[in-house]
Amino acid sequence: MLACFNVATNPTHTLLPSEFSFKPNKKQCDPKLCQKYQQLVGSLIYLMIGSRPDIGFTVVKLAQQMANPSNNHYRVGLHLCKYLLATHRYWLVYNGLSNKSLVAYSDSDWGQDHEHRKSTTSYFTMLAQGITSWLSHKQKSVALSSTEAEYIALSDCSCQLI
Repeated sequence: MLACFNVATNPTHTLLPSEFSFKPNKKQCDPKLCQKYQQLVGSLIYLMIGSRPDIGFTVVKLAQQMANPSNNHYRVGLHLCKYLLATHRYWLVYNGLSNKSLVAYSDSDWGQDHEHRKSTTSYFTMLAQGITSWLSHKQKSVALSSTEAEYIALSDCSCQLI
């Protein structure tokens, strides 16, 4: 996480810059930039898995660019660090007295991967009003409609519940 603490600008409350689109880098990446980017994304993955499910979608999208990142991808990683600085007091809370049953939410983004046309599945499950598991990953097949993409995401979420 060292790269995140070198961010000198103001923290932000958005996960991504509004104008950013995840497009692959067409040029060959500088090896130094590639190494810095991979270290940054590796640190973000560690945080995502351990305690920050809210950054899952963005981290997965950044991880898809690990082999050949651009300066824009690196800037988005630093933007995510600014978000983490602004939200450092966020934490997972479980309320055992709530008597809330197991709840799950799932979603997909139909065909947002412009290169392979695959959708991204995301879901999370909650128990006692606290998140117990979460996932965001590219779907294995190309969905032919938004409904199909949603069904694939719902199927993945249902498997996790079972």
